[in-house]
Amino acid sequence: MKIALFGTNERQFSKVYTPEVLEKLGSYGELSGKINHKNLKENAEFLKDCEIAFSTWGMPCFTKEEIAKYMPNLKAVFYSAGTVQYFARPFLESGVKIFSAFAANAVPVAEYTFAQITLAAKGYFQSAKSYRLLPLRALAHANSATGNFGCKVGLVGLGAIGKMVAEKLKDLDVEVYACDPFVPEETAKELGVTLVDMETLFSECDVISNHLANKPELKNIFDGKLFKKMKKNATFINTGRGAQVKEFALAMWLLRHPSGTVVADVIKDELCPYICPLFWCRNAILTPHIAGSTGKEPQRMAYYMMEEMERFNSGEDTKYEVTLQSLEKMA
Repeated sequence: MKIALFGTNERQFSKVYTPEVLEKLGSYGELSGKINHKNLKENAEFLKDCEIAFSTWGMPCFTKEEIAKYMPNLKAVFYSAGTVQYFARPFLESGVKIFSAFAANAVPVAEYTFAQITLAAKGYFQSAKSYRLLPLRALAHANSATGNFGCKVGLVGLGAIGKMVAEKLKDLDVEVYACDPFVPEETAKELGVTLVDMETLFSECDVISNHLANKPELKNIFDGKLFKKMKKNATFINTGRGAQVKEFALAMWLLRHPSGTVVADVIKDELCPYICPLFWCRNAILTPHIAGSTGKEPQRMAYYMMEEMERFNSGEDTKYEVTLQSLEKMA
């Protein structure tokens, strides 16, 4: 069996496909070098008989014409990363199946979010910032926090990450609310969450966490009207997308409510955080997009996809297929 490797970014590619991972993948068949538009023609001979392809961040975008010409026998692409929105449609419309490691990439984000929710309910963030210079203020903030018993947690979006967070929150004595129009009541009950509208979630919850899909229509969905409904000592956690937040409006809320907190792992311009209004707020915690797979964690995505390939090749039911229909609801 021939296995094509698609990639354009050596640094990102090597994070996922380490020598150990490539050795494991090579045990299934003959591997190509990294293929992209620069060397597509010279790899035409290898690709014409290839049925399986693997990739990750930096997957090149191929047209339907290129797929038909260079990959006539391709059956499946196993994408060892999360979102496939930017490249998947030409493959799907050409009859090539797409599988994504979104569930594997969801694991570290869910773990990170669960940890932040637990700390937020204890008043950790502002207490830690204040303790060196203003220990009494730090203690007062911690004492005013809800704690994890009876804390109301709001999850905006119940996709792969949101569901994992909800499952983890079952270990705490918290009330979990969620806003997601695509989730049926039965699923919500299984997750132990109460479905509410966005306004109710923002007004009722002590800790709010964003897990919305990355879609253009959701840009700036979190605005001043919603922030005004938040409790004065609430915490807003964003591991979703910075573009979904009206940052100036959120900064204004922080200035008016010094006991409120924002924990933002994503902002609109991550390469230049100084221009983000939240950067200058004492009660905002900013991190450089670390919730997702870091360190050795990206390798997990490749192993998920190898297991998925085994199921696909043996005719078993697969777990992580992305269809044109499911693509409309995914990040």
